[in-house]
Amino acid sequence: AFTDHQLAAAFFEQQPQPAFWMTPIINTEKQVVDFEYRYCNQAFYQYTGLTPDIVIGNRLSSSPAISSLVVREKIFSELLDVYQNGYQPKKWINNTHLNKNYSYTRNRVEGGVLTVMHDGAEEYKMMQQLEEQQQLTDSILTQSSNAITVGEMIRNESGKIIDIKAILVNEAAVRSTGIPKEVYLQKTGGELDPAFVGSPYFDLCVRCMETGEPAITQYYLEPADRWIEVSISKMDAEHQIYIFSDVTSIKQAQIRVEQAAERLSAVFNASQSGMFIFSPVINEKNEVIDFRFVITNPSFAAYVGQTPDTLKGELGSKWFPGYLTNGVFDMYKKTYITGETLRRDVHYHVDQHDLYLDLLSTKVQDEVLVTFTDYTNIKKAQLQLQTLVEELRQSNIKLEEFAHAASHDLKEPIRKMHVFSDRLKSSLGDRMNSHELRMFDRMQDANERMTNLVDDLLTYSQVSMTEYDMEEVDLSEKIQVVLADLELLVEEKNAKIDVMPLPVVKGYRRQLQQLFQNLVSNALKYCKEGIIPEIVIQSSVVTGDETPFDLESNKRFHLIQVIDNGIGFEQQYEERIFQMFQRLHGKAEYPGSGIGLAIVRKVAENHHGAVWAKSKPRLGSTFNVLLPIE
Repeated sequence: AFTDHQLAAAFFEQQPQPAFWMTPIINTEKQVVDFEYRYCNQAFYQYTGLTPDIVIGNRLSSSPAISSLVVREKIFSELLDVYQNGYQPKKWINNTHLNKNYSYTRNRVEGGVLTVMHDGAEEYKMMQQLEEQQQLTDSILTQSSNAITVGEMIRNESGKIIDIKAILVNEAAVRSTGIPKEVYLQKTGGELDPAFVGSPYFDLCVRCMETGEPAITQYYLEPADRWIEVSISKMDAEHQIYIFSDVTSIKQAQIRVEQAAERLSAVFNASQSGMFIFSPVINEKNEVIDFRFVITNPSFAAYVGQTPDTLKGELGSKWFPGYLTNGVFDMYKKTYITGETLRRDVHYHVDQHDLYLDLLSTKVQDEVLVTFTDYTNIKKAQLQLQTLVEELRQSNIKLEEFAHAASHDLKEPIRKMHVFSDRLKSSLGDRMNSHELRMFDRMQDANERMTNLVDDLLTYSQVSMTEYDMEEVDLSEKIQVVLADLELLVEEKNAKIDVMPLPVVKGYRRQLQQLFQNLVSNALKYCKEGIIPEIVIQSSVVTGDETPFDLESNKRFHLIQVIDNGIGFEQQYEERIFQMFQRLHGKAEYPGSGIGLAIVRKVAENHHGAVWAKSKPRLGSTFNVLLPIE
């Protein structure tokens, strides 16, 4: 039997591991209530430092090797399970009473329980370190604000990496990607994001496994609509660790900046205006002596037949030496030193150029941005136009002088023709028959029309030759002078004329009288037969946007209106009636030269104003005159 001491000694005394055998204590009710030490080998006594006299025959409940009552109860339960059920535990224990760390195994042997102990101080220490490391790793994974995952390589039959599957994921990774943890751990990278395999990110992972060199990259995770920045490190032959963070907001801002830069670059390069950035060249005295091209756009580079890349880094004076002495360099220098934005029109007539430029220089950080618009063609056309305008002005002056002189010189021959025809008619007297008398009458009528035409031409030429200085003119007084001159015609027509209060304006007194003279006489002339002429002359104040002309919207004008109930005219002929010698009716119906309304327009223009008419046939006309309020 196992209780045979010699057999036990023969078997266990040769074993290097400490061992002891305990048997159950059974009460009268056949219940195991304790266990008794029946045998311990020599290695046990050496390992524990105990002696047979205090161990053999002693019970678990009073074991000298275990002082803790709680531990004794746990060991009793375990021994009972081994004894009754054949349980075979293998465990580690830290025995503080013996100050030992060891593992043990228990087995039921011959009516008792045999325990074999294995000293595991070093192994236990290693396990503690591993456990501490595991706890530290778990703490890092749990507490880290960075997302951390561990991936396992998935290879094909030839060993090539074809995908990667996460085997460890912390909560930060779940938050950063928005992918549930269970999905993260179940699916491969290619299943989570179809764009992953074959992407630059995947290629970096493969390269890291092949070379062992870590890598950092940014990746757009399409399923989560997020950008991540991830560092890739090799753990072992089949695993990698990934540490990443959500950089969506930063990446989006970066993309916006890049897009803005691309748009700015596109505008810069596509601009028809020349643009370039200058950096200063400073000598040993800390003086700016020149500038270098940093970047230029194609429009500017074309002026010297080069490309922007060719000009980059070149001195401004190399390609435009004249700019150092014609004031342009001084302009750029002032902008650089003071930070003041300057704009100037420059006639760049050096370096074999003849250009008119609108230059704008602006300091940008430690450089100068120059933008210019070449308006050479416009300027030259303007100069040509000014020359033509001056020539036309001189021509008009000469024509007006000629018209004035011709009209004046024609008056005397016409007067003589009139006098001589009267004398001839008186001399011939009764000797002329009726036909000859009609011929004389027609000749004298023609002579009178010629006199009136010459007078009107003379008046028009006088209006064109404006007086030197304007003066205050009371239009109410002026209209009374005109009505006095037309008194006989007014009485003849039995006309009714109402004059409302009129303003005092700055103008040419004689010309304004001619304007009213022509407007009122026109209203009297073109009255309806059998209808008493009614004429209203009134005034109001209007702004430019209340007129039919393209005038300053807020500029104020006096609006003088002459309203009649005459025969009127079709509105389509409005422009025609203000032209020289243009008439809507025959001379037999309404005599006149066709110059009166042309004089009205000329007077209005001389006063920086305007004139227009509104009319309908048989419903009268309204003539509107604008005179600016100074």
